[in-house]
Amino acid sequence: MGTGNNKTIKTGRQAKITPKRTTLLQKLAYIIRPFVLYMLVKTAAMFVLAIAVPALPIKGMTAWVEQNAHQLSAVVNGAASLIAVCFLLGDFLVEASTDGEIDIDKGVPGQFFGYVKTGFLGNVTAHKMTGLALCILLGIAASLAMNIWIALLSQALSGAGNPMLDSEKYAAVETIQYSVPIGLGIVLYGIVSPIVEEMVFRGVIYSRIKKFYSVPRAVVASALLFGIFHANLPQFLYGTAMGILLALCYEYAGCFAAPVLMHMSANVFVFLMSQTEAWTGTLVTPLWGALSVALAAGVFWGIRK
Repeated sequence: MGTGNNKTIKTGRQAKITPKRTTLLQKLAYIIRPFVLYMLVKTAAMFVLAIAVPALPIKGMTAWVEQNAHQLSAVVNGAASLIAVCFLLGDFLVEASTDGEIDIDKGVPGQFFGYVKTGFLGNVTAHKMTGLALCILLGIAASLAMNIWIALLSQALSGAGNPMLDSEKYAAVETIQYSVPIGLGIVLYGIVSPIVEEMVFRGVIYSRIKKFYSVPRAVVASALLFGIFHANLPQFLYGTAMGILLALCYEYAGCFAAPVLMHMSANVFVFLMSQTEAWTGTLVTPLWGALSVALAAGVFWGIRK
């Protein structure tokens, strides 16, 4: 029997409707927001860690910090990057290409580990594994070529009285990066940095740009943002060129493992080469520059095929 009251009873949750992003400002906000969030969180985390570590109540901590300032800076930067990227896990899971299913009933960490198991490599085939091996080789060849030609350009400009590539900030970054022990350097620059930066720039930003614009535009725009992220001219040139190749590898290989593995191989190769005299003594010549470009071009042609 009815009660005589005409009440409307709401059951269930109302569907959330997201308006289309049609204006340039809306698109830019959608694309840039993850980058801004990442940088803000990373900067805050670095500030907190830089204060907290020296303040630890451990005997001799102040002296240890002074003696190991460069290594501590590298570790703080890596730890802050990991903290910051955690704030983008949800965006990454939405944007990154996946193969297989992810259990959406799990929390974000559970979904992420599910993605690593099913979506990182995608469907494993002999053809895909060959492509990933070529991406690793491309990382080595391309990083060698770019570093050689940037060094040659820097030498030429300095000799002509225009040291525009002799960035003090780059010199400081280089001092910090190459002062860490080999094992720690491989962890920070060969594992942490590539994974974090690929999640931000290819996994989220490139994927978002591609929703609104063509692949070539998305490749160039995401690469430019990747170059700007490094905040000095030599690394801007290197980062932009490498960013283009990383995005193209992501596009051609069709799985997130491609840019990650390429980025890892490039960073590890450059870091290890920086520990030897060959980098500045033998390899920085036009001949080696031409050979490395030819090798990188050949490997890239193989990835496209």
